[in-house]
Amino acid sequence: MDGSSIGPIKGDTFDEKIASVVSLLANKKNIVVLAGAGISVSCGIPDFRSATGLYNTLNYQELGLASPEDLFDLETFRDDPRPFYKFAKSLYPGSIEPGESHKFLSWLDRNKMLLRIYTQNIDSLEQSAGVRTEKVIYAHGSLLGATCMKCKAKYCARDIASDVQSGTVPLCQRPRKKKAKLSCESSAKTKSTTAPPVTQTMSLRRSSRTKRVQSETDNNFEVAMKQGLCCGVIKPNITFFGEKLANDVGRSLQKDYETADALIVMGTSLSVAPMSKVVEYLSSNIPRILINRNIVRVPKSSEEDDGHLFHACLLGNCDDVVKALEQRMKSNCSQTKSASINYNGSKGLVTSNEAWLQNQPKESVLLFPGAVVSDSQESEAQHKLVVHCDECQKEIEGDVFCCKNCFDYDLCRACYTRVSLTHADGKHDFVVEK
Repeated sequence: MDGSSIGPIKGDTFDEKIASVVSLLANKKNIVVLAGAGISVSCGIPDFRSATGLYNTLNYQELGLASPEDLFDLETFRDDPRPFYKFAKSLYPGSIEPGESHKFLSWLDRNKMLLRIYTQNIDSLEQSAGVRTEKVIYAHGSLLGATCMKCKAKYCARDIASDVQSGTVPLCQRPRKKKAKLSCESSAKTKSTTAPPVTQTMSLRRSSRTKRVQSETDNNFEVAMKQGLCCGVIKPNITFFGEKLANDVGRSLQKDYETADALIVMGTSLSVAPMSKVVEYLSSNIPRILINRNIVRVPKSSEEDDGHLFHACLLGNCDDVVKALEQRMKSNCSQTKSASINYNGSKGLVTSNEAWLQNQPKESVLLFPGAVVSDSQESEAQHKLVVHCDECQKEIEGDVFCCKNCFDYDLCRACYTRVSLTHADGKHDFVVEK
């Protein structure tokens, strides 16, 4: 079935259109969900880029940061992890309960309708709500685990829970590895041929970094060192800026491509790669449903492309939308008549074409509480797409060189000249996106 034949949702009333949206998901057994920060906002976790999001409300100066983005910057964390851990207790599993959106995803899983959730969130609330582990792909990692940056020992969230809740930097408690003894000859050879010179700047930076990390945990650090423990800083298993993304998303999508029979995009502006590419990557022959506060438009890849419009856009707070969907879907399963859905005077239906629709047919849009129906600054649709180079890990400014054969492999101009010749033995083609 061609994607264009799926058609717009039908009906003259709000209830009829909701029923039409539900019919798009009828008998679907392999729904793919793309989830973003918007599904966790009701749980007390702010999104990142909206007017009321973390980057616009964080008192970063109080944490000693130069910018709000530095909270998740790898070099900043390496230099001083204290700002992150002062803030982290509000993010960690166990301190936050799943919301209606997470429970809806669990309901899809229990009813054998869910193929996979690709989430940009690190809170793991999908699993807390009961979604099976194998059904969730964490595009940016998860707070469920952590790793010592020194000895690479693995920890789970409960191992460092007390430190996180107290805002203290957790230090590795594993026995310190003893260095192998070298003969005088081999030691001299190693030092003269392989050891890089330690500059004064490097020594000062290491010294100041160690002092900063130790400053609030001096007693614990000294006791642990005397006991022969590693004492390396423990870093959560989430992807910081400047860190390469795991390959889980690409591998899983390639496997799910043939099986996916519907796509739901929830609570995300699709402004960060690789999630921004998933809608375009999946088949256009499956229903595409958007659940978000505002319209999201996937950029066109060609003049013939429709910009990957959604077959239905349910705009509003994610929890309100999924409650209406689940109510209707349960009614269909039990073949009982559901109560009419009323949203306290909300118009529900779009009656005229407006710029904020982003060329989305008005017939495909339903309005719920919390919908953003203007081109105000609160609209996430206007945010710049953020893409990082897979070689140097820096944010790409200007032209993006995208591999046509790989799901998510992008290069900046500086790296493209060199890396494109060796990537896949030079057999893959690249296209330039502005």
